[in-house]
Amino acid sequence: MISKSESAWSLRDIPQADLAGLERDLRQLSLRYMRQSVEVPLNHKDQAVRAKLYAAAKALQQAVREGMVAEAIFEIGSNLIACEQMALLVTSEQQDRVAFVGSVGFNPKQIEAIRRNAKRILEDAPADSIYIKNGAEDRSFLSSLGINARIPFWLDSSTKGAIVLFDLLPQRNGLDAGDRELLKLLCAYTGPCLAANKTKHQETFGWVEL
Repeated sequence: MISKSESAWSLRDIPQADLAGLERDLRQLSLRYMRQSVEVPLNHKDQAVRAKLYAAAKALQQAVREGMVAEAIFEIGSNLIACEQMALLVTSEQQDRVAFVGSVGFNPKQIEAIRRNAKRILEDAPADSIYIKNGAEDRSFLSSLGINARIPFWLDSSTKGAIVLFDLLPQRNGLDAGDRELLKLLCAYTGPCLAANKTKHQETFGWVEL
């Protein structure tokens, strides 16, 4: 497990994120990553990491403005982490139900398996920590489902969720330190970004009683 990235927006108590403030923070964050990426030598390993973080922060900033947060998260997973199978899940603590915000790369049988196990996926390993598969020796429940990473977030004080990453492309042999930085960024900002477009996303949540 790895701890969540600290952020002014990473607290649970954000019933509605301030749209302008969130866009401003993401813009400043992306500019900081851009400056860092040009300050390190071209072939230095941190240069590629900072460039990816810049691209992710920029994508989230644009997504908040356009109301396309889930789509941006899937693009970040595909383009920057090389993960083609992802699901975005949300659960309400007050009402025992779960929602698919979206998914990419699954067949109907896989989608049904995720639905059946959604609550445990959200609560396993522990729920408030980023889970990353620990190689072939990992015998956890999440690993048994083919999950490579689970990134938790809070939409508000009673509604939590997770980005779930399944199979990586064949050229990837697990997640590296740069990927972990991206996961921390997503952990800190996914909830606030979804909350900023809360009305739109509530309309599209497909709640399922458990």
